[in-house]
Amino acid sequence: MTNVYHSNDENKFLLKLKQELRERFKDCDKIAIKLHFGEPGNKTAFKPEDIKPITDILNELDINFFLFDSLVTYSGPRNNSDSYKNFVIKKGWDKLGEIRINDEHISVKGENLTYEVCKELVDADAVLVVSHVKGHVCTGFGGAIKNLGMGALTKKTKSDIHYGGEPVFVGKCTQCKACERACPLETLKVKDKPIFGTCYGCSDCVYACPNLAIKTKVNYFDILLAEGAFIAQSKFKKVYYISFLKNITQLCDCESDSGKIIANDCGFLASHNGVAIDMAAYDIILKNEGQDVFLKFNKKSGTEQVKAAEKFGMGQSKYNLIEL
Repeated sequence: MTNVYHSNDENKFLLKLKQELRERFKDCDKIAIKLHFGEPGNKTAFKPEDIKPITDILNELDINFFLFDSLVTYSGPRNNSDSYKNFVIKKGWDKLGEIRINDEHISVKGENLTYEVCKELVDADAVLVVSHVKGHVCTGFGGAIKNLGMGALTKKTKSDIHYGGEPVFVGKCTQCKACERACPLETLKVKDKPIFGTCYGCSDCVYACPNLAIKTKVNYFDILLAEGAFIAQSKFKKVYYISFLKNITQLCDCESDSGKIIANDCGFLASHNGVAIDMAAYDIILKNEGQDVFLKFNKKSGTEQVKAAEKFGMGQSKYNLIEL
């Protein structure tokens, strides 16, 4: 069973993290820190001061590193390398270390799609996946799996995953409106059949239809995301995961306004297993809040992606939580 380390005390957490990184990344020449720099206007995404304690540890251990993120599909500064890098530098991230942002990739054929995995991560001696756990409109919550299943892939593959999860009406509608109630954007309306408005491809309406009258264009969003994360991880030489359980908002860091805080801060997690660390994050937040806040606010718990990632072989969801 995988060990997942947890602490609400940052100093205790960093002491254990230093031991883990010394062991996991010994003999590495240069590692990639995979993180999300946040959308312009977002107030709760990572800031350089959040990550500095981690880069300080790497410097103390004489481990060379660079900070990496990939490009997004939608318009804005994060859509191309130059404008995204300029945005990141303006926020002061370059004071921590070298910034690399691009869409160079290798192509890997999966069961559902051909996934373009970012070459910077593949070529690095190891990848340190640093995730901000928060809500997400398509997956319920986003953590380590989301960080790789979107963030380690090119913008073309991101688009393919969203498209692949979109719904198609294929059967007989009984006007029960289960699909309408399931839509997190509230843009699906049922007349004599479902009318799909603005859609991010979350596949929630497909899960909800009791008559199997709606199917996905390729497969469920959670399955496509999980396969992308699994394939990306399979191409890394070494990997380790860190998750921050703070500023837990309803929506993703890709939003300029990530919405309200839906859960209290509950510390930091570390593990070599990306599936276990997401399961632990989910369990800790639900225990802390006494309810499934992701299901309440985003109409999906988020465990769908965890189960899918485990089935692909990315890691086991069972874990041994070690409180520091």
